[in-house]
Amino acid sequence: MAKFKGELTFKVSFKKLGVPVGFGMTNAIIYHHCATEIGIRCPWSRVDKKYKKDPRFKIELISKKIYKDEE
Repeated sequence: MAKFKGELTFKVSFKKLGVPVGFGMTNAIIYHHCATEIGIRCPWSRVDKKYKKDPRFKIELISKKIYKDEE
């Protein structure tokens, strides 16, 4: 198995995302929803198809730097 190292940068845009305000967790909830949306869009995700490609989210791969790890 080859080993790689690198960095991926994603841009996640969203609209009309309902989040409760005033609990001190608003940012954490937004971060969780965005990270989850990236994860469920991968082809081998085990998340039910009805949750995939939520139209409220737009995911873009901004940059990628992937290198074979020579160690």
